[in-house]
Amino acid sequence: MKTIKLNSINEIIYFEKLNNGLEVYLYPKEDASNNYVTFTTKFGSIYNEFVPIGEKKMIKVPKGVAHFLEHKVFEQENDPQPEEFFGKSGTLCNAYTTFKNTSYLFSGPNNLKENVLYLLDYVQSPYFTDENVKNEKGIITQEIHMCDDNPSDVMYEHIRKNTFFNNPFKDSIIGTVKDINSITKKTLYTCYNTFYNPENMFLVITGNFDPEEIMDGIKNNQNSKNFKKLDSIVIKNFKEPDKVVKEKEIITIKTPISKVSYNIKISLSDVKISKRKYNLYLFIIFSILFDDTSIFDEKCKEESIITNSVYLNILNCDTHLLVSLINETNDYDKLLAEIKDTLSNINISEDDLERKKKVLISNELFSFENIEVVNEMIIDNILFEGYIEENIVDIIKSLNKEELDNIINSLDLSNNNITIIKNN
Repeated sequence: MKTIKLNSINEIIYFEKLNNGLEVYLYPKEDASNNYVTFTTKFGSIYNEFVPIGEKKMIKVPKGVAHFLEHKVFEQENDPQPEEFFGKSGTLCNAYTTFKNTSYLFSGPNNLKENVLYLLDYVQSPYFTDENVKNEKGIITQEIHMCDDNPSDVMYEHIRKNTFFNNPFKDSIIGTVKDINSITKKTLYTCYNTFYNPENMFLVITGNFDPEEIMDGIKNNQNSKNFKKLDSIVIKNFKEPDKVVKEKEIITIKTPISKVSYNIKISLSDVKISKRKYNLYLFIIFSILFDDTSIFDEKCKEESIITNSVYLNILNCDTHLLVSLINETNDYDKLLAEIKDTLSNINISEDDLERKKKVLISNELFSFENIEVVNEMIIDNILFEGYIEENIVDIIKSLNKEELDNIINSLDLSNNNITIIKNN
């Protein structure tokens, strides 16, 4: 096993790439009282046009298929089913699908090795039939209708649709009812065989365990199985303009209070520094301007425009960053006016920068007290960067006023839109 030493944090993550291509990341922590394990495929909702394994022609599959596949992988041909197996040792299991990945997970203090091997076995044993695929369509259709009735879900869907023309981040992770009804057993096996290959997956284990013992068990498990050789997966390329699709949309739905989102589409094509540093700078800029210690926050609360602080969400959409400033308000015109006024004259002091740097470093250090947070950090690093950054604290320390000012001066905030949810 190789060791990944996180400098300035004094933590070590063990890593090994197995013969079949599966990457394994282990973070043992002696004083941890629990274990948290994720088994991830780099297959999320944005990958619906690709060349299947063993073929040469690109295909297009229905939107929502990654999420549909997540549901069906949980269903095994023979008992025990995952919930029953993990439940015997008091272990919780779950799964989730995002834009870029699907992860299967469990959390529990007991029977770690046995549970890890079962996780590998059930995820690597697909069982799709015409009947169980048909039954799942009704379940996911109900889930779609529930999302359609949730004001927050509706807002997030429309934010992306109003922002992106071609970038597949514009589409719902779960898909539409029409999409779901067009999914077949063949569709699922095509996607599974391509994206659930060990060469496109990674396993992350964080908790209290012996890394050598766990790694030996994983190797023996994987060596007993045969998988097709997977070349790099070919995904359809797309071009995304910098402008937004729609500048403003007001959606009426049953909601106790209006929700407003001011969204900025920022191109990543001309970024001169590393995207990791760029993301850090943008987080610092927008959090200083809008968090609960900001002048904006104090003023808006004093004038009763808002009662809660603005929620800042920065979504990395590969070609662009989507920055969303979201809040509830009874006067969204005033709130939007204050947001625009704040963005019209951005000036970050060196003291504010240094204060935020200290907070970021503290967060990095403190995150290793929580094995779930460490696990999620590893997943994010692999999905967005392809590796675990060993010098994150040094990168944060290197952030400086000159670079910050250059970014502020070059920041194009003109490509923006507004999404408002109000009571019908």
